[in-house]
Amino acid sequence: MRLLEFVIIFNLMKTAKPNFEERTVDFNGREIKVSNWWNWKIQGAADLYLDGEHLDQNKKKFADGKKVFLSKYDVSEDIKSIEVYVSAYFKIKFKILVNGNIIHQD
Repeated sequence: MRLLEFVIIFNLMKTAKPNFEERTVDFNGREIKVSNWWNWKIQGAADLYLDGEHLDQNKKKFADGKKVFLSKYDVSEDIKSIEVYVSAYFKIKFKILVNGNIIHQD
C-alpha cells in the first residue's frame, strides 16, 4: 500500500461515522431510510427512519442476517410493520420488509 492510500484510509477512519451506508426507499409516498456505520474498534450503529422520524437503533456488533435487526410495529394504518434484516460478511446488505413484503433487497 502506498503512503497516500494509507493516509486516505486512516483519515476516513477518523470521521464521525466511518464506513457509512444508507438505503432510502419509497413506500406509498413515505420515505423509509436505513443507515449503518462501523469502525475498526468494532463500534457502530444501524438506524431506521420513517419520513425523518427516528424509529429504531441497534448497536449490536454483529448482524445475523436471519434475525430482524431493526423494526417498528403498528406504525400507521397502512404500515403495520417495518422490519430490516442486515448481513455483513464482506459487504453490508439490507433487506427491508413492510407488512411482511420485501420492498428492498441488496
